[in-house]
Amino acid sequence: MISTAKGRQCASTGLTLVQAAGPISFRVAKDRYGALSVRKNSIVGPMPIGTDATSDSRGRYDSMGSTIYLADSRQCAYAEVLLGFRQQRASVAKAAESIGWTVEDYITSVRAQAEENGIDVPWAISVDWQMDRSIYEIRLPGQGWWVQIDDAATLRALEALTPATAGLTERLQLLTAGSLTGDDRDLTTLLAHVIRGTVLDDGSEPLGISYPSKTLTGRCWAYWDRRADEGLSPSRNGLLQLTSENVGPDPEFHRVAELYGLPVLGARP
Repeated sequence: MISTAKGRQCASTGLTLVQAAGPISFRVAKDRYGALSVRKNSIVGPMPIGTDATSDSRGRYDSMGSTIYLADSRQCAYAEVLLGFRQQRASVAKAAESIGWTVEDYITSVRAQAEENGIDVPWAISVDWQMDRSIYEIRLPGQGWWVQIDDAATLRALEALTPATAGLTERLQLLTAGSLTGDDRDLTTLLAHVIRGTVLDDGSEPLGISYPSKTLTGRCWAYWDRRADEGLSPSRNGLLQLTSENVGPDPEFHRVAELYGLPVLGARP
């Protein structure tokens, strides 16, 4: 066992491990599905030839099976889930550039036209969106190990552990921090699949991946629900849902939305 400042290095895989300690995490999910129900992923690495890249709905660290994403704070959970709205607003930059406007002027114009026509701006957070979702408090496992993806030792270990893959061979032999935490699902899902398949030096399997939020508001976890994938009942050392609260009335939700300049429709709490 080799100790590091953030965790320890696994003697058999070289991956950097962070010990599970059962902290409270947060997840925003649709009420009709529940906090712990997710779509099972069936493809890692490059999508089949002919597949529309825009249809790739895989999460960053999806492996084969169920992956549940959680954040270390309400702020982080909201910042993560609101990325889609921010992307919609950011997409106007291309339209603004095409007509020689600044982004600020274009956004102001879109807002004014929306108000004049009695419609909402494309990046507004609707009442239905809010009422369909809750923020859940979930206790993480108290035993086991998370793989810390943003660590130099993990990067080196993955270069050795990851097999050659058509279209990715060169990149798998020259990984960087951007490779491990970026948006390229062809690469990150393959890396997650490799990590999920490892056996650690204590004989256990990794719980999942600990990674920094791309919003820089905290850390997140990608938990691999192995028991659900095998049709088994939840383990005592699995995820435990504690509380839930509708997104709409939560002042923290409104605070984060305002922080990113996203209009929230409906009355404030």
